Amino acid sequence: MTTDHDAAKVKQPSAEHAEHAEHVEHEEAAEERANAQATEREAGEYWGYLIKPDKCGTPMFDRLLMGIADHICPSRDHAESPDITPAQMAAFYRAVGGNFDVLFLETPPSSISFIYRSLGAFHSLQPAPEDDGYSAPTVPALKRRGFVTWQTIQLLLGPEQHVPFLQNAVAQFDIIDPETKAVFPKVLPKECFPDTPDDAMETWYQGVANRLKREAEVDAPEREIPTRVRADTADRGPRLSGEMSGDASADERHGAARYFEDPLYRKTRPRPSIIRHFSR
Repeated sequence: MTTDHDAAKVKQPSAEHAEHAEHVEHEEAAEERANAQATEREAGEYWGYLIKPDKCGTPMFDRLLMGIADHICPSRDHAESPDITPAQMAAFYRAVGGNFDVLFLETPPSSISFIYRSLGAFHSLQPAPEDDGYSAPTVPALKRRGFVTWQTIQLLLGPEQHVPFLQNAVAQFDIIDPETKAVFPKVLPKECFPDTPDDAMETWYQGVANRLKREAEVDAPEREIPTRVRADTADRGPRLSGEMSGDASADERHGAARYFEDPLYRKTRPRPSIIRHFSR
């Protein structure tokens, strides 16, 4: 017959085992946190702060963005074009947790080109998929340098959205440093970027949106030439200029105004869930 005293003896080792297991689990969790902190610290030292006071990216940031551009449109696809089409841009953003289909798939190509010109983002015009060779090319495709300009400006506008996009890109894909040919580290600390939108950039965007809407409505033959921002990665970075072409149509200005008014498309759709893969 088993007494209460005997039962206590049986239960004691089990309690000790559970306590030991809990202690081991706690130590493992602490070690994991320490390793993660060390990795984050090392990554921060590797990357450094990636935006310069003049609003341009550092050489390291430019190389990262060029590496991402090469991943979006790898050299084996260059038989058609080395430049990044709107469809490829849409697929990339979906792959890293975004959704810019409204801009890249639903906005007329001429308006996308107008937006690129407004931002000083170098791009080419490519034939449409259904083109028979007799039509003028109309599809705006970002050049490597243009992608650097584009993504730098987007990050300044919405770091809370675009920093995770870049973090997901380096974590999910092997992004190659075009200078060293090595894979960039898989950790990109948020501390390497601004944590709030750039006030001057937001103000400029809203001003352009208001002006484009007025011009699209009036469509006056002699209108004031709008200003634009240029983010030239080779010199001072984002700045105002009065050099934008004045030959844009009302439709182009209307489509562009929709983007400049809400460049992160917060008003048109909820933030999507992260998608792990994308097809080039």
